[in-house]
This record gives sequence, C-alpha cells and structure tokens, in this order.
Amino acid sequence: MGRPLDTTLEAAVPASYNDLFTDSAIRDHVGWAWYQRQVRVPRGWAGERVVLRVDAATHRGRVYVDDVLVAEHAGGYTPFEADITEHVRAGQEFRLTIGVDNELTDTTIPPGTITVDAGGRRRQTYLHDFYNYAGLARSVWLYSRPAVHIEDITIVTGLEEGTGTVRYSVRTSEPAPVRVRALDATGAEVAAADGAEGVLRIDDVTPWRPGAAYLYDLLVEVLDGDRVADSYTEPFGVRTVEVRGTRFLINGEPFYFTGFGKHEDTPVRGKGHDNAYLVHDFQLMDWIGANSFRTSHYPYAEEVMEFADRHGIVVIDETAAVGLNLAVQEGSPACRRSPPSHRRPSARPPARRTPGRSAS
Repeated sequence: MGRPLDTTLEAAVPASYNDLFTDSAIRDHVGWAWYQRQVRVPRGWAGERVVLRVDAATHRGRVYVDDVLVAEHAGGYTPFEADITEHVRAGQEFRLTIGVDNELTDTTIPPGTITVDAGGRRRQTYLHDFYNYAGLARSVWLYSRPAVHIEDITIVTGLEEGTGTVRYSVRTSEPAPVRVRALDATGAEVAAADGAEGVLRIDDVTPWRPGAAYLYDLLVEVLDGDRVADSYTEPFGVRTVEVRGTRFLINGEPFYFTGFGKHEDTPVRGKGHDNAYLVHDFQLMDWIGANSFRTSHYPYAEEVMEFADRHGIVVIDETAAVGLNLAVQEGSPACRRSPPSHRRPSARPPARRTPGRSAS
C-alpha cells in the first residue's frame, strides 16, 4: 500500500481523523485508513543513520517508504520506529505512507466486536467507556543518529540521609566508552562517572516532591577517542516510591491522592496530542487542587509525562489493558504489542507538514 493515494483530503497530525471532517462515513469508518506525504531527508544527514519514529498509530500501524514496508506495530498508544537508512538518500525525497487500523476484536486491546449489516456496512461495538478514536494521535518524527549511538538510558534513584543515589545503565549500539555527568537545575555539575553502568552520589540533594518538582539532568556522552560521537540529556528527579501496607509513600512520607482518572479526548482533535490543551488541562487541575491523575486507560504521550514531572504532579501510568479480562475469557493472546520506548530522538526533524489521507 505504498502507492500514491488518490484523494484531496488532508488531515492534521497529530490528531484523530474521526472529528476532522463533516462526513459521518469517515467518523464511523472501520478498518484501515492511510496517511501519505513527500518527505525530504536533509542533505546534512549524509553518513548518519536515518530513523522514522511514530509515537502512536491507533490501533495497528504499517509504515511504507515508497513501496517498501519498513515497520508494523500493534498497540495504539505505544511508539515504534524503523531505521530506514537503506531506503532513503540524504538530500532526496521519499514517499511516506502510514496505515492505521482501528478494528477491535477479541484479540485486541481494547477488545470489541465487528458486525456487518444487511447493506454490507461494517460496524464496530465495544464495552469500554470512551470513543474509539483512530489515526496518528501523536507526532511522527524523522531524525538522524550517528553510527555509534545511545540506544537506551535507565535511571533508578534513591535517598540516603540527605544524599541522592542515581543508579544508571546506558545501552549503546556497539561497545564504546561512556561518560556521564549529573547537572543541577543551574547546570552545575554535581556528580560524574565513566562507564555504561554505575552509581552517582549527589550530596545535599534536593529531592523531587509532589507539588515541588526539582529535576536534575543526566548528560550521557558516547566517546570516539577524544571526540563525542553521541550525547543525550535525560531529566530526572531524585525520589523514592513505596507501598507499605495501606500507605503510599513518596520519599518515605505518606501521600494522599487528590485527582482524577483522566482522558485525552478533546473536541476536533479526538485523542490527538495538543500542547496548548496540555497546559490548559494542567492549569485546571491546579485550580481545583489536584495533585495527581491516572492515565485512563493506556500510556499517555511522553510529553504529558515530562510536563507532569516538571510540575510536581504524581501520575499513575496505566498499561494498555482496558478490557483485558474479556480477551482472557476468550482464550486469546491478549497483549501482543511492543514495549514503550522511553528514549526520545537524539535529533529533531523540521516542522511537520499536514499529510494527505484516504479513508478507503
């Protein structure tokens, strides 16, 4: 399905496609829908690895570069990516096509049922309490990275009598020297170490607290001799989380949740991520005195989690498991999806354009 689409429709990304148009057939469409646009690879990326990342494709996604299928993914609220270096050239364009499938069955999360009426029209039914929005609800990125690069960073923090501990692990694309530094909010270095794994100690640490966020940065660098081959900065708060009996403890202190089970749905955008709405929504939570929310009923966009971290909001981050019990009752493989990626691109693409789309 990499061939050019024959349509005049254009759809905004990120957004669900259902509420963008006045045609009810598009809103109620069941099955595959297709997005397409021409993409130019920057000339300066010659010699770099070129990666395409899709932050969300509800509920299944397929990605084509020209006529080549380069990625498939199941799980509408988790990101996936594909290295497309062998299919593109720096300074040249390619045709990007992304398909999204919104069908819900007894083997999907969430589950549902599809029926066909007398006129041959397919209808979707489900039991969960939110509309089955579909499309590219989060950003699509084109980015580059060097041949030797950082693939993943894991940080686990602790507190020991005024000292913060930062246990870190860095995975690289191939063995290479790694240097890490912890920086405080002013950019001053407060701890450093060499090696892909280790523990940093921050004296007189400022812990992250609900309503009083304080974030450090972990600057990770991969070295090629004296040259930095790749670097990535990961913000983190120093804190501990524990459940003891019936009490939920943050930094050893009881925490009382005042908040909501939150949904992402908004007018026109559907489940499409919108930074302006994100700011306004958090302002409403602050106005009403909320200190927390639950991501009903799936992982939210990484931008939401990062914003909450910066503003001292506690988040109960759910896995995409709404209706899991129904799939289990059917004896079906209930969770066939790739795990979420916790590392954001090391290089950002140019501003996004609006892709064309067909609902057929």
